[in-house]
Amino acid sequence: MNANDILKNKVLEIAETEGVHDIGIEKFRISRRHKTTNLTKCFYNSMILYMIQGEKKTYLDSMEFSYHSGQCIVTSVSIPYSSMITQASADVPMLCVALDIDHTLIAEMIREIKFPKPEKNIQTGIGVIDADEALADAFYRLLLLKDENKTNKKILSSFIIKEIYYRLLISPIGGELRQAHTMGTQSNQIARAINWMKENYKRALNVEELANFVNMSPTSFYRNFNKVTRISPVQYQKQLRLYEAQRLMLAENVSAEHAAYTVGYESASQFNREYKRMFGMPPKTNINQLKNV
Repeated sequence: MNANDILKNKVLEIAETEGVHDIGIEKFRISRRHKTTNLTKCFYNSMILYMIQGEKKTYLDSMEFSYHSGQCIVTSVSIPYSSMITQASADVPMLCVALDIDHTLIAEMIREIKFPKPEKNIQTGIGVIDADEALADAFYRLLLLKDENKTNKKILSSFIIKEIYYRLLISPIGGELRQAHTMGTQSNQIARAINWMKENYKRALNVEELANFVNMSPTSFYRNFNKVTRISPVQYQKQLRLYEAQRLMLAENVSAEHAAYTVGYESASQFNREYKRMFGMPPKTNINQLKNV
């Protein structure tokens, strides 16, 4: 039995029902799905998603990323994209584990280990790799912490997560991760801009000021931002606002008008137009549909 099979058996033991499961480790979760899905717009934090069983496809603009059992998809920055589950059933469910990336910790590891500065030009912030046995084993050991007490879980998981980051940093996708977390690289400048935008999405966006904040010319900033995210800074902010508004309406049951003003819109009618353009239907219809999924 290989490491992926051992990991699969442990996930099936923990995640007995369909849905997202939490074992008490911050930023780590298990997902079990019994059905394929249509293409859905998503906005995830930068993360590592290990596909244990089944298959998903992710689309970033015209780029397609397909990943299946024994593969990882890694997003080094937060990117809006579309995805769909293409292989899943009740008998053979889609199983995956996901770990959000701690940017501060990875940057510290890069400085400590003194990796050579990445030589590649700026890349898109997403990629797929084959996971080796050691990486599968590290995720398995995270799952073994499920029944540990809170203190043990926090301390022991921190060591294993650091190991997972290290194994990714020396993997074929390591260059992209190092670029995004090494001060002075163009990828890191864009990553810093994205972090600022996520923290300040309600504010009016001045692209020239943001470019200056990360020490880039406006032209270079716009070009490289588009390379990483496949959309413009203005489009990125708009999508940030719309996804946050969707979350507010879904999780906190607020009205569309309340959500619009909360995320920074000055006009409810403009919000409704842009929401419909983004999600294909008015806010209320979309939220009712999501609640019934």
